[in-house]
Amino acid sequence: MSFTRVPFVLGLCFFCFVNFLSAQDKGIEIMGTVLESRTQHPIEFATVMIRDGKTRESITGTTTNSDGAFSIKADVQDFYVEISFIGFVSQTIGDIRVVGGQADLGIVELSEDSRTLEEVVVRGERSQTQFQLDKRVFNVGEDLSSTGASALEVLNNVPSVSVNIEGQISLRGSAGVQILINGKPSVLASEGGNALGTITADMIEKVEVITNPSAKYEAAGTAGIINIVLKKEEKEGLNGSVTVNTGAPHNHSVGLSLNRRTNKFNLFSQLGAGYRELPRQAEAINRDLSTGIQVSSDGKEYRNEAFYNLILGTDYHINEHNVVTLSGFF
Repeated sequence: MSFTRVPFVLGLCFFCFVNFLSAQDKGIEIMGTVLESRTQHPIEFATVMIRDGKTRESITGTTTNSDGAFSIKADVQDFYVEISFIGFVSQTIGDIRVVGGQADLGIVELSEDSRTLEEVVVRGERSQTQFQLDKRVFNVGEDLSSTGASALEVLNNVPSVSVNIEGQISLRGSAGVQILINGKPSVLASEGGNALGTITADMIEKVEVITNPSAKYEAAGTAGIINIVLKKEEKEGLNGSVTVNTGAPHNHSVGLSLNRRTNKFNLFSQLGAGYRELPRQAEAINRDLSTGIQVSSDGKEYRNEAFYNLILGTDYHINEHNVVTLSGFF
């Protein structure tokens, strides 16, 4: 074997390797800085897209850093750069000059797009359920499922509160619960579901569930206390509403609310009436195992209830933080 060919082979390999490296370095480095035109502050995360000048297809892209600067390398000949950011007018840059394999776009300014937003409305709403130090508050106005319902149906939607078909209310499975209206014992509450069925959801502002009553409450509610807070219209003038509920087989009620508000006084009244039927069907089978005798019974029961209530009261606003209230329930 002749060794005279070795230098030639090594030279050929070196030439190919250099060509490979030069091919790897082929391409144009595109750089620049994106600023906000009005404040001259850098725009971070602006999108920089390199597109083909003929097909307009995307070739490659990047985003700006915290200083608004970007640098990207692309193996292109005919191209243009598109820079965009949310809320700003996009910039398209063509006829880019390339010097020494670099295209420095310099400072690119983006102006705010005034057509993007005409108005921004920020609205805050209370959560449907709020947890306070000594109670849970269920805001009835935020619960769309309570629309058109009675007070009994509202209570049945409150977590840990249940109401059976006869209108009996229990808290966490226990029936020993005290019902208050506006923080005070009421004839409506003492009459059970009959009277509470005439109070509609439109009359209720919130329901407070107190599972561990403090010393200011009487010990009547061994399982806890449910306080129904009724609405009081804050707008001056005469306000009113009428609510009608109906259900099957026969469950109907109507509620009327009137309110007269002045600078110092607030006169309020609420009238409710209703009628319902509670049909019940029961089947029972009794078998004596010693004699083998079996007795079957089948019965139907119908309970009809009519109920009404009237609430009258007035508030005197001494100042912004003190109010004297006089009210009566019938």
